[in-house]
Amino acid sequence: MSSPAVPPLSLPATIRLGLLNVTIGMNALLVFGVLNRVMISEWQINAALVGVFVCAHYVVCPMRTLAGYASDTRPLWGYRRTPYIVGGMLVAFGSLLLILHAAQWMRTQPFWGSLACGMAFALWGLGLNAASVPYLALMSDLSGPHRARTISVAWFMMVAFGIVATGIIIAKYFDLNLSKLSTDITALDTAALDQVLRQLFYAVVGISALLMLVAIIGMEPRHRNLAAEDEKPPTLRETIAVMTADRDSKIFFAVVALGIFGVNAQDVLLEPYGAQVLQMSLADTTRLQPTWGGATLISMLFAGFILARRLSRKQIALLGAVLSTLGLGLVIAAADMGTGTLRLGVFILGMGNGIFAVGALSMMMDMTRPGQAATYLGVWGIAQALAQGTAGLTAGVGRAGLEAVTGQIGLAYQGVFALEALALMATVWLLLSMGRTTPQKLEERRDDRRGIEHLADAVSANS
Repeated sequence: MSSPAVPPLSLPATIRLGLLNVTIGMNALLVFGVLNRVMISEWQINAALVGVFVCAHYVVCPMRTLAGYASDTRPLWGYRRTPYIVGGMLVAFGSLLLILHAAQWMRTQPFWGSLACGMAFALWGLGLNAASVPYLALMSDLSGPHRARTISVAWFMMVAFGIVATGIIIAKYFDLNLSKLSTDITALDTAALDQVLRQLFYAVVGISALLMLVAIIGMEPRHRNLAAEDEKPPTLRETIAVMTADRDSKIFFAVVALGIFGVNAQDVLLEPYGAQVLQMSLADTTRLQPTWGGATLISMLFAGFILARRLSRKQIALLGAVLSTLGLGLVIAAADMGTGTLRLGVFILGMGNGIFAVGALSMMMDMTRPGQAATYLGVWGIAQALAQGTAGLTAGVGRAGLEAVTGQIGLAYQGVFALEALALMATVWLLLSMGRTTPQKLEERRDDRRGIEHLADAVSANS
């Protein structure tokens, strides 16, 4: 049963819906930009252990596909998307507070605190994964087929905007509050720092919950007979069978994994790198994420409205990967050249990340099958989450391992950054090996997939 044509989502509605990603950016900054730095630098928690915590919430990434399937087939109270989004985000917000308290508990009860912290990170990931695919599906439902790329760009823009705005405010908050207590962060009383962090986390979580409700409640129309209207969606096994039968789809899976790894492994290391190698203050390292986010925002606007008119989507992704590699080179050189080089490297890294995201997302939308976009998004989401989890684990464990081997903390950070650069170089090579994504080639590929559907039917019959 074909769905009726959906009118384009208006700009105000797009901005309102994007507010949810502002909250995701805000919460990510608290974890990766603030708590990560404090745990490693101020509380002297082992970087490898912190890396394990960060990747714990990626372990539950299969929830993305399960939540997407449930959202498609099991509506609640007449809504497909809203209950899963709201429920998942409320779990994520509550888990963020648990993460803070568990991390503080680790100082007095290392074993039980570590166990609680790992479980809190996993619960945080459970909530985010449960909400993410239904959220993207809602954006697709409301925007219509002709606005998919615009909405995907707006989604990433809102994440970057949330990081930029929140980072600037948090940096100012630290400047005002920590300077009253001590001019030296290392001399701060533990209880005083705990109080500052608690006030910050509870305030951000409260604002995030409010923005989430404004973004989601009332956006999805309520239906009475959703189950009767929908056709049975393809199973995950069928979708994977179709995807793996296409050469470029398999290569693109590797592009997503390596590209995400290459631009994300630095997330848990940039702030500690600035603190331990370049002796930057807490406020200064907190500003690194807004620098990255601002560059991402600028580059997405540039890629979406200028580069898209001149370059193919694959060329845009290539440019982003090359710029990210250059940025990592500057980050490595900053150990000898100073904080100015680090800030420049972070800015270029953000530019590359934004351009790569626009190119890769556009390619991904072109490679989905009609009527199965949400299922494909769930599968790509697993690739993304696994790459992010591997990035966090590799960053923490790799830095600790290299420091143990070399005895030089600066060289340990540089080794992990160099590994990221190698992953991005491999991404470039894979992109170059893919066929051109011209409209004619895409139409031919989709025609070919009609034959491939028999493979999915065979898989379904044998299951």
